[in-house]
Amino acid sequence: FLYLIAKLKTMFKYYFDEDRKKLGLKKNVVASMLQCTMPTLQSRLENPGTFTVAEIKILKDNGFEQSMNRLI
Repeated sequence: FLYLIAKLKTMFKYYFDEDRKKLGLKKNVVASMLQCTMPTLQSRLENPGTFTVAEIKILKDNGFEQSMNRLI
């Protein structure tokens, strides 16, 4: 069970980075978009369940489709 959770987190991070690269965005730009610090963004990526609904909406509105569809 713990292996599955770790795998899902890794998959989320992979798709997030794929979306980010497709959009041509650097992580610091995404952090700014979410009005958070880089350490906070990194923490969210390591534990995707900590994204707020508002953050998910911001990301979806800005083209993060693959990763956000796996989050919700």
